[in-house]
Amino acid sequence: MSSDMLVGRAVRVRSAVAADGDQIAAIWNHEVLWTDATTDTEPRDGRAQREWLERHRGDASAVVAVVGDEVLAYGSLSPYRPKPAFARTLEDSVYVKRGHRGAGLGTLILRELIGRARELGGHSMLARITSGNAASLRLHQRHGFSVVGVEREVAVKLGRWHDVTVLQRPL
Repeated sequence: MSSDMLVGRAVRVRSAVAADGDQIAAIWNHEVLWTDATTDTEPRDGRAQREWLERHRGDASAVVAVVGDEVLAYGSLSPYRPKPAFARTLEDSVYVKRGHRGAGLGTLILRELIGRARELGGHSMLARITSGNAASLRLHQRHGFSVVGVEREVAVKLGRWHDVTVLQRPL
């Protein structure tokens, strides 16, 4: 578990639990509906969020950064591909609640995910980030990720085509 300070308040990073579901969904749904931080286009209802949390237990991981009971950021590890040959390669996702960006929460989440990926026996981490998401690209590069490619115009969202930058970090 990691901790840090956010405007004089203690921030804890811990495993996500069912009670965090609505707050995680609210952060996610904002990004889905209003930004190109994700290429997903469908918000999560309560059932979809419970299913997401269930998928991110065991071999995968979901973490939250909280102040008290408020979820300010979350992240997850997912299998990169379902084939056994890719079992030790994980893909991360990091999301920070609007109004709390730039305060180091993404760093807390990504550090925790890197540590958990190692604990899970991971060999490599990948991040697939919309190319216009400069903050997420910088975050990952500051934590040892390198650009390994750009997928050109692979996603349509908010009425325009988006490139996706692929970054990788050895563990």
